Amino acid sequence: MPLGIPIEDGLAILKKIGSPVFFESEEERQYKVSNAAYNVAIYETDGIVSSSWYDDPIGRSWNLGRQKKVNLYLSRYDNISNWEARLNNGYIQFYFNDTLGLSMSYGLHKDVIRFNKQGI
Repeated sequence: MPLGIPIEDGLAILKKIGSPVFFESEEERQYKVSNAAYNVAIYETDGIVSSSWYDDPIGRSWNLGRQKKVNLYLSRYDNISNWEARLNNGYIQFYFNDTLGLSMSYGLHKDVIRFNKQGI
């Protein structure tokens, strides 16, 4: 899911894989598609897609599979060499791409991924 695109474009992409369900809290607006294979969501800030979230079970059961998945997701946004792992608090590993202004957080225990456009 490209970040920084109009929310209407993000919703059109989500609708190709399912029917988005809308959630809203004080902090954010989310559109989520869930199916038997995976879950994916986008977050809206000021009419644009500011974040994307993935709950993808592929590779979940083995360490090498999880690392390959993380590298695959990072490389979907940019060359893997442009990503830097900077912080690991024991629950979440944070990666940053200063060239594109993106960050990725990988939940180590629940094996979920979230990309964020920085500065939004």
